[in-house]
Amino acid sequence: MKASVIIVTRNRAPDLAETLASFHGIRVPAGFEAEVVVVDNGSSDSTAEVVRAASVPGVSVRYLLEKRAGKSNGLNLGIRSTDGDIVLFTDDDVRIPADWLEAMCAPITAGSADVVAGGMELAPHLLRPWMTPAHRSWLASTEWLEPGNPESLVGANMAVSRKVFAKVPGFDPELGGGGLGFCEDGLFAAQLLKAGFHFTDRFDVRIIHHPDASRLMRSSWLDAAERRGLSHAYRGHHWEHWNCRLGWLKILKARRRLAKWRAAHPDHVRDEGCLMEELELVFSLGVVTGHLRESRRPRQYEKHGLAKIG
Repeated sequence: MKASVIIVTRNRAPDLAETLASFHGIRVPAGFEAEVVVVDNGSSDSTAEVVRAASVPGVSVRYLLEKRAGKSNGLNLGIRSTDGDIVLFTDDDVRIPADWLEAMCAPITAGSADVVAGGMELAPHLLRPWMTPAHRSWLASTEWLEPGNPESLVGANMAVSRKVFAKVPGFDPELGGGGLGFCEDGLFAAQLLKAGFHFTDRFDVRIIHHPDASRLMRSSWLDAAERRGLSHAYRGHHWEHWNCRLGWLKILKARRRLAKWRAAHPDHVRDEGCLMEELELVFSLGVVTGHLRESRRPRQYEKHGLAKIG
């Protein structure tokens, strides 16, 4: 059998080098061959050189270039360009434990699952006293997923049987980094569930996430909240077929609620971090704004469809 690991990256050569270095010592299951495929989404730094210089004992490392902007475009190229019986996904800013490949492949090779949700936790040096579970989940922590019954996936640690792509061909290019920003993994997971594939988890084997510290700044949290709202609205309109009524009124109400909250909390502004109450209000404004925008477009999916129309 063969396991293919897909990483999409753009202009993060130093982080990518650390991620690839963490694959040293990884255990490849008996009877498997393994590869890591790095898809460069149009980098202008030394990403290509980092990949071509990488060497992982017992694992081949390949470089692909996807010039079309968007993480989902890179993921889809990776899927098309690999032939692994099991396809695993992770990111360019993580550290991989030695037993990761074994643990993530085992339920699929045993025939007990088609999809495996892996564990994620934030690097200790990035943890802050003000962080709630919701803050950590926005930084890819999987503590919000139910052990034994995960109903979604975090794109930085997931594995699927190759057969799933016969029904769900890939990721929506309008979502994820380079698109609206988020939800490419959530929509993919929802489609896999709708298609009847069986999920399990290996939360006991955790990848450590090392996002750039700039993501802890208030401006980054607010930007993420808005983009999460826009991404959620895209899924709601196109995939879930929400009705859109009184869109402008909903936007005005959401703006008023945000302004009222900010007026009542004049001391909430800080350089690092952001209160979850404010983030939820910004998210809600993004949802209603995005929904009105998306409602002017033809739907991109049949209701709960497994592939985009056309």
